[in-house]
Amino acid sequence: MKKIFRTAATIGSLILATSSLSQETSNESEEQLLFVEPSGWEEIFSNRQDNLSTTEYAPAGQDEKNWKELLSVQMLLDQPDADLDLMLTRVVDHLSRQCSDFDVKPIALNGVSHQYPTAAVMLLCGASTQNGLGEFSILRGISGYKNFYLLQKSWRVEPYDTENEIPVDLEARKFWLGYLSYLAVCEEALGNCPQY
Repeated sequence: MKKIFRTAATIGSLILATSSLSQETSNESEEQLLFVEPSGWEEIFSNRQDNLSTTEYAPAGQDEKNWKELLSVQMLLDQPDADLDLMLTRVVDHLSRQCSDFDVKPIALNGVSHQYPTAAVMLLCGASTQNGLGEFSILRGISGYKNFYLLQKSWRVEPYDTENEIPVDLEARKFWLGYLSYLAVCEEALGNCPQY
């Protein structure tokens, strides 16, 4: 369970991460997450359990256990118009139980104009109860018409005081918030997918 919610210098190729459940149950139109894999990163974990699909990426050379940076893409399938606040609150509550020092801060997504409800937060974990290290994450939720999407960029750092510091510099935070904001959901039938 801890893996389920744990969780690009150049934007290279565009990958369409399509819900396989939608493919199995509908031949009409599938809702898709338009995902760009960061350059120099590679998939280190992929799992489908019931209606939850999780894929994790890390910079080349890092692995599932010893990552310093992690990008997690999760799709909760068949959750039409999920309550965005409720879903993010549940994730934050779960993650807070894994930290001895925890704080959450909302992030304004200025300039993000997607037709699906979206919200983002910063998660500060001063010390994990599992490994003693600190973690810092930017988390974005998107409530699609058919599925719920959770995008998370995390850094594993030395333990820190969540009241007095943010362990990741402002430029890196801006870059990754921009990256997460760029990712979008679309559906061919609604005419909101890019045309190639």
